[in-house]
Amino acid sequence: MNIKQVFFLDRRGEIVGTPEKQTKKVINSSVAFPIVVEYYDWDLDKQAKSAEQYKDQIKRVFYQEGVDDAVKVMLQDDVARLNLVQKLDYGSRILEVGSSDGSVSVKIAAQKKVREILAIDIRQSAISDGKKLVQDLVKDGEISASVAQKISLKKYAIQDLPGRYGTFDSVCAYEVFEHLAPWDMMPVFEHIYKFIKPKGKFFISVPNRFPDSKYEKQGRSRWRWFDHRNFFSQVSLNLFLMSFFKKVTFYPLYPHEKAGDSLYLICECYGKRF
Repeated sequence: MNIKQVFFLDRRGEIVGTPEKQTKKVINSSVAFPIVVEYYDWDLDKQAKSAEQYKDQIKRVFYQEGVDDAVKVMLQDDVARLNLVQKLDYGSRILEVGSSDGSVSVKIAAQKKVREILAIDIRQSAISDGKKLVQDLVKDGEISASVAQKISLKKYAIQDLPGRYGTFDSVCAYEVFEHLAPWDMMPVFEHIYKFIKPKGKFFISVPNRFPDSKYEKQGRSRWRWFDHRNFFSQVSLNLFLMSFFKKVTFYPLYPHEKAGDSLYLICECYGKRF
């Protein structure tokens, strides 16, 4: 992938400028590089406080009957994302960073080869929600007790996770990095990287700042959210990840579209360089 377009963004992800000689109007995530140019007072402590004020409701994918039609428009994409990441090959021991209510960990745990998932989040409320979700799913017969036993939910920030947990076959961070200020991304990623085995994998998904225009028209784009502070295109995410891995594979959310046109940028990375 080559950078052919550059877009300057404010802290909310809105375009505020472009290089003087840039003329191409059609924006393509595979060649467009977003840069947040507005600096503001923000750090990981403030992010932790902000995170407590907002809870995503991904667990609704398990209980869709009570969801109103307006929410179902968005929920269809959550369902597609979880169905996709459930099918990826994680190995037997997995760390999920920023697990929220544990919905992704529940999906991954259903794989027969998965032996253990450590799911961590900085919010105690999210960990409590996750434990309740697992209990409810077992009670309702949606998952077995043996699947539930694979999942361990703990309150940790990745930078505070004790080394005694060792390394993992895979580490995943689904819908996490968009919540970090750009300058906090590298310090957090460095902590994630050390928990990946030498031959392990890293999985990531973030909202696509430049998805196909139909998603904007239908009100389904995910990059524009009050708690999002970092913004990605396919080429910008690929450039970052290729600095640490020899192979980066992007998966489209839906089979009929290109990965760069998807709502989410979903990646599998392996071949650690360091």
